[in-house]
Amino acid sequence: MIARWLRHNLGPLPKRPLAEAAAWGVLSTGAGLGLMATSGWLIARASQRPPIFELSIAIGAVQAFALGRGLTRYCSRLAVHGVSLATLARLRVWLYDRVEPLVPNGLPQRGTGAVLTGFVADTERVTRALAGQVAATVDLTASIVLGAAIAAVLAPGAGVVLLGGALVMVAVALCTARMGRGGARDAAATRARLADSVVDIVRSAPELLMYGREDLVEQELDRAHQKARSAALRQAMATGFGRGSAALLAGAGVVAVVCTGLGAHRTGTLSGVDLTAITLVALAVFDQLLGLPTTLAAMGSGDAAARRLGDLARLEPAVREPVVDHSPPTGAHDAALAGVRVMPPRADPDARPILDDVSIRVQPGERVALVGASGSGKTSALQTLLHLLEASSGVTSIGGVDVREMTRVGIAQHLSWLDAETHVFTATLADNLRLGSPHASDRDCEKVLDRVGLSDWYRSLPHGLGTVVGAGGRPVSAGERQRLGMARALISGACVVLLDEPTSHIDSASSATILAELVGAAGSRSVLVVSHDQDIAAHVDRVVSLDAGRVIAATP
Repeated sequence: MIARWLRHNLGPLPKRPLAEAAAWGVLSTGAGLGLMATSGWLIARASQRPPIFELSIAIGAVQAFALGRGLTRYCSRLAVHGVSLATLARLRVWLYDRVEPLVPNGLPQRGTGAVLTGFVADTERVTRALAGQVAATVDLTASIVLGAAIAAVLAPGAGVVLLGGALVMVAVALCTARMGRGGARDAAATRARLADSVVDIVRSAPELLMYGREDLVEQELDRAHQKARSAALRQAMATGFGRGSAALLAGAGVVAVVCTGLGAHRTGTLSGVDLTAITLVALAVFDQLLGLPTTLAAMGSGDAAARRLGDLARLEPAVREPVVDHSPPTGAHDAALAGVRVMPPRADPDARPILDDVSIRVQPGERVALVGASGSGKTSALQTLLHLLEASSGVTSIGGVDVREMTRVGIAQHLSWLDAETHVFTATLADNLRLGSPHASDRDCEKVLDRVGLSDWYRSLPHGLGTVVGAGGRPVSAGERQRLGMARALISGACVVLLDEPTSHIDSASSATILAELVGAAGSRSVLVVSHDQDIAAHVDRVVSLDAGRVIAATP
């Protein structure tokens, strides 16, 4: 059940909002049943044309129950949604705390679409299912108990029949819901695969259009649609069967209660007016139970979503962050890999290591280049230094402190990373720069932009540092993107700058110039750069060559 799963992972649910939701739900159900009973009694008694004063209390009760039902129903739903929204906030934080350490090497076979589905759709399904479970539990329990109690007061036999019929409906609804769980699980998995397909299609759209292979998109979406349709059909059949059986059982239950009441009426123990009240109460109780199959189907989708979130949260991160940060004081420090061996995350023990006995040291203020063919381990060396990959042996250190004893925040104070393709967020230019230093002033931003050769560019923007750039704003070229990434790295104040193929997406005519400018912009900072540029030696102090995860050559 959703509530049990949430308690296990998030801790106890908020007791006060749950208690308020339960209290308002009981009052709402009681007002509804009271309205049905008193209105039925009033109609039947009024048909006998008694003196009007005999009906005044019933008339007032009907009005009070009608007004009270609407008010208490609103308060009940408000409390339930308060619990749901508070749980949604906690659930997203819990999921983020578990997924964030998995990036970038801890999400094998997990596409971007599946992760996004987990954060958005699955978390919302879980909390919607929680709201449905809380509301259904309170409403149905109160309806059955109060309805059976009202009927038993007027005719004990009718109360027993109503209670028995309601319990049979609940049992049948639970059985049909169990039948539809497989379809709910398959539907959730299919939606995740479809999300992955959509993300891949969007990313590959230019290539598909260029080669005229839009048919591949249609085939992929058709396959996903067929699988989704099959899973949804199985779930719908189970839900439909549950609704149909609920309707039949509800009708049979009302008939059984009426027949029991008629028997009591024939013996003189139940008046005709009270029989009308019992009949309407039975109708209200069984009508409430008609929505149980739909609620259980939604809860089944929530259970499937909870399993997916649990599977995602149980993934082990590629690295473990220490509880206490032992980072050295900020300042100029060396960065070193000494005899480091790195195995692929979750790989077969016999797999070839990513890095094997790699030793590289970057002294304060020194510029070192890593060169080698694709797959030689260059980027992995940077990721090991950043503690995004775990060294199975050897020591990776900054200022003599092993990175395994430093938190990510501590590492970020000493290292900054410029990836092969800098991501530009849809935000102002200043906010993109302040990702590296949240408290940087506008003057700091201007200085670092001047330093990386973007002075003329940012001054030409319509709103300067306040101009929105990225996918949702002013477009940024590949060269401007990398210079902006370098500015973000420099403004962070880190003493070591890691450059991972900073000109891989820039034309060859411009790459040498931009590479020289990026390395030169680092000033007195240490630089460890990965590059395919053949002229890299002219811009650095030393060159280290890697092949198959090993150092094969190094210039003095």
